Parts: sequence; C-alpha cells; structure tokens
Amino acid sequence: MKRSFVVAVLALTVLAVACGSSGSSSKPAPGVSPVLVNGELPHFDDPVTLRVLTHDSFAVTQAVLDEFETATNVKVELIASGDAVAMTNAAILTAGNPVADVIFGFDENLLGSVLENNLLQAYTPERLNGVDQSYVLDTSGMATPIDHGDVCVNFDRGAFTKSAIKIPTTFDELTQASLKSEFVVENPATSTPGLAFMLATIARFGGGDDVSANAKWLSYWKQLKANGVRVVDSWEIAYYGSFSGGSGKGDHSLVVSYASSPPAEVEDTSLAVDDSPTGVIAETCYGQTEFAGILRGAVNPRAAAAFLEFMLGSSFQADVPGQMYVYPVVTGTPLPDTFAKYTAPVTDPLTLPYADVAFNRDRWITQWSALFR
Repeated sequence: MKRSFVVAVLALTVLAVACGSSGSSSKPAPGVSPVLVNGELPHFDDPVTLRVLTHDSFAVTQAVLDEFETATNVKVELIASGDAVAMTNAAILTAGNPVADVIFGFDENLLGSVLENNLLQAYTPERLNGVDQSYVLDTSGMATPIDHGDVCVNFDRGAFTKSAIKIPTTFDELTQASLKSEFVVENPATSTPGLAFMLATIARFGGGDDVSANAKWLSYWKQLKANGVRVVDSWEIAYYGSFSGGSGKGDHSLVVSYASSPPAEVEDTSLAVDDSPTGVIAETCYGQTEFAGILRGAVNPRAAAAFLEFMLGSSFQADVPGQMYVYPVVTGTPLPDTFAKYTAPVTDPLTLPYADVAFNRDRWITQWSALFR
C-alpha cells in the first residue's frame, strides 16, 4: 500500500477488456474447506510451493515468512506485479488460469471488479473472527481483509515553517493562491493513491451521479488545476521526485500520500509529533482496506487457505505496520512505538460504497481525464 507504485499503462483499456474476458462468465469455483487443525496451521506431508501475487509494496520480515514455511512445509514464492491496479488487471486477464495461488493487495476500490470478474474462490478463514468487522466488506468469503490505512494529503512541515504560510487543514484551502503550484497528485487512472484521492473529492463535494463536466467534484478539480496542481503517474514519482518533505527531492510542499507516511520520515524518535518532518491533513483522508484471496484455478488452494490464516495470525499482523506502514486488521495487535506515535489518527475517513465505485469508476476517471488532457 505505502511504497512503490508503477504506472498501470492504459489501465482503463485493460479493465474494459478484462470485463469482457471469458473468465467473467465462468462458473464459480467450489469453496475451500477449513484447514486449521485445532487452531493451528496444517503441515503438508509433501513440500508445496505457494505462489503469491502481490503489488510492489508488499513486504514481510523474512523471519516471519520462515515461520509459515517451517510450520506448513510450504515454500512461498512472491510475484510482484506493479501497482495494485496493474496487478488486478493482470489477474483478471488470466482468471481461471492464474499465474499464482493467492492474490494480495487489491483494495475496496478494486473489489467490485475482482468480484464481477469471478477472480477468486471462497474461503472464510477461522481467524476472521478476530478481525474488526468494519473491514469485512465482502460477506461471500472471497476477499479477506488483511490491513487498512488512509490516503491523505501530506505536507512538508519545514517548507511551511520557512515560508510562514499557514499549513492548510481543509480541501478548500488547498486551492488558495498562496499555495499555487505547491500541490502534486497522482493520476487516478494509473495510481491507487491517486484514485483514492479522486474518490475522496467525490465523497466530499458530491456530484458523482452527474455525467457532465460541471459535476460538483469536478468543479473542485478545476480550482486545483487553475491553482497549478501537478499530476504525475505514480506515488513514487510524486513522493520521491516532486514532494519536498522528508525523503522527497522535489519542490512541492504538498503531496497525496498516506496517514502512515510521517513515521517513515522520523529518524529521531525523541521528536515531538509536531516537529516531525511531515504531517497529514486529516480532512482529506480516504479509508483504504487491502484484501487477499485464493485465485480461481489455484494449483494449491489448501496451501493458499493456510496462508490466508497465517496473514491473520499474530506474527504477520504485528509485522504489517513496520513493513508496509499500514494498520493490522486484527483487533488488539500491538503497534511499533514509532508508528503509534507519528501516525496521524483518522477517526472518520471519507469513504464510498465499493459497489458504487465499481459501477462508476471508469466514468469518473474519464471525466477527470477530460479535464487534464
């Protein structure tokens, strides 16, 4: 979720092709039966290789992965496939004949397409009972929540201190003249945080049902454009290449990133929160949950089910914040001190129903693209 995002070239075209693929009309695969043995992971008599399709931001401590492999006799092979958009598109195009057994990293903004294209087979983990039920968006057992976070506008605290310009706290303040050419965003057609921020503006300003160029949310984007907002293709380009804060090398003091980005920039943990290099504009935050599932046609579905159980286990969940800078979904999982101290609390993030996003996403991106072409 939080790091490298590559360009999903022609994402809209690929999604359109995928929706017409033969995989979407195939019969659902039978569900996988429970695999835990007295609450513990199963051990396979013969060695198994499990292929896991992920986005490029997936990270897990090797010792944690070794724990799974030792317990189950299952060797994990990770297949990184770019941004979550690119990964999901590729998986849809091979629905029913997948290159992997498990897919991890699609969020609720991609969930509708995943379900519509019959990409997965059902498995309801026994350990799902420990998950905060607000993250269980799919009750069919296809998509298992693994982690969650928030896409938000981040600011460079040092840049604002130097300029003496007030740090913005609202969407509207991002359009003020004092911030002209200070804001960089990602293209929603090629970047998951870019898509989330576009959806945040729809949730905030409304007009999602308006097919015209005068939709309320588009009026806001017209103001951003007039104020010199820069659009780039990926989070990596935006954060490292254009943003001036933290490890960024650019000259823009505002960027679309994550509520959990600030702790990654803290080297001295004695710093007060208000002195950290970067911060978050809480009003702009849009909730995001990442899911995993067993791919329809998986060679090793029971090993895949065991991996889903493992991802909801205490070791993996505790590893999530430090490795991927997102929150675990299992209630009561401890957070690293730095993560807990410097991550901005977002009590009421913006959201849209995933079914609405699935139905309207392509049109919204087309409307947005018409403004920025």
